[in-house]
Amino acid sequence: MTNIMKTLTAICLGCTSTIALARCEVKWVDHDYNTLTPPIAQQVCDSSMDLPAINNPGIQPIQRPQIRPIQTPGLAPLGTTRCQTQSVFEYGQWVNKRLCQ
Repeated sequence: MTNIMKTLTAICLGCTSTIALARCEVKWVDHDYNTLTPPIAQQVCDSSMDLPAINNPGIQPIQRPQIRPIQTPGLAPLGTTRCQTQSVFEYGQWVNKRLCQ
């Protein structure tokens, strides 16, 4: 009986810790790798089940020229229809991330 309770407790803790780590943030995204077009503020979420963020992304950063990365084939996660590699401004620099919609 105690083993069942321990197992149920572990499952419940695992589910709540996953929910606590999931989040959405508004970030600057350079969707076309063109420095002549401004980046757009876009929701970037850890999961398709996350609630949208309300925060402001801040001042629009200066873009630097980049070469568009090669798109690797892959399946979109559950709850999304397509994924694309885009340049995202986070922690003071532009990084390439796979964003799904």
